[in-house]
Amino acid sequence: MIRKVLGIAPTKEKNGPGYIPSPMGRKFGVDKVSGYKATDFEGRKYQGNKKVLVLCTEERYFEMANGKLFSTGNNVQETMVPLMHLVNGGFNFDVVTSTGKPAILEEWSVPIKDKAVLAFREEHQTKFDTPLSLKALVAGNALKGDSDYIALFLPGGHGSMVGLPDDKNVGKLLRWIETSDRYLVAVCHGPAAMIAKDQSNAPNPYRGYKMVAFPDKFDKQSPSLGYLPGQLTWFQCEALEKEGIEVINDKITGATHVDRKLISGDSPKACDELGKITVAALFKELQVR
Repeated sequence: MIRKVLGIAPTKEKNGPGYIPSPMGRKFGVDKVSGYKATDFEGRKYQGNKKVLVLCTEERYFEMANGKLFSTGNNVQETMVPLMHLVNGGFNFDVVTSTGKPAILEEWSVPIKDKAVLAFREEHQTKFDTPLSLKALVAGNALKGDSDYIALFLPGGHGSMVGLPDDKNVGKLLRWIETSDRYLVAVCHGPAAMIAKDQSNAPNPYRGYKMVAFPDKFDKQSPSLGYLPGQLTWFQCEALEKEGIEVINDKITGATHVDRKLISGDSPKACDELGKITVAALFKELQVR
């Protein structure tokens, strides 16, 4: 009762069995206005066919250690803001989920006063409602050298920790991205998908890389604010480190990091810069002048 009065008790979702963050949790963790700042990239715009593949979760619920279900998905700000820069730079994108079921977005994470983000989401919502199937892409041998996909984007949200890390096709996709010298862009909890393994016993393709991500210590503190309805059953940075991927931040500052063709951001605060860095990298790769 005291937690409810203080606004730190997780809130039961209206139409489902799960919980969304408490009022206090949403106050500290959900922006009403994103950090997006539009740019014309000095008048440059990509005119070709290369595009970005966006791997989203099709899972809504993450079961906590206490059995309660966290109603999650992909964070709206962390998904849309980098894509807004990419589209502004002339790049198209496809959304893909494990089996082609609709991508799940955290409705409670919508920056409700950000007209630019709201408009972009409305314009592109069909791509999230009717995504491609990763299973079909892999089975159809779409992951090959002449593919139009130049980069893979792993948006954040705790939903990235459900399903994707256990999907062998995600492991195949990641290995293809790294070995074919394409870009991988990941933010906040999106890196959780990077622990996925393919059918081989080979080391993680990003072993030896450094990146930034959402620090585990804040996930461990989240239940005390009611952001999560219980403790997580596993933590992404610990899992990444076990794969030989070094997470170099322990704070949330809006940091970004580039290691070869792995571009990462630590949180929603990083998304504006992450989008700009990604466009700049793709422009350089494709010699856009």
